[in-house]
Amino acid sequence: MSLYHIPSLGMIWVGLESYQNATITNGASGIAGTHIVYIQSGHNVDIQVASKDTICVHNGLSVTAAGNVTLIW
Repeated sequence: MSLYHIPSLGMIWVGLESYQNATITNGASGIAGTHIVYIQSGHNVDIQVASKDTICVHNGLSVTAAGNVTLIW
């Protein structure tokens, strides 16, 4: 996943969804809740836009999920 942040405007991204039915994902948004990429094989945990300047990991499962997200810059 490549994620590019444009301050005060939002995020631009392109990459590959997680295992099982993996597809290319891409987009641009500054709107909270916008899906960026699934990081769990069941496609229940994803990275989303949180605001024009932040992202968040969203857990759509009814149980706690654990994992790692590594940012490289």
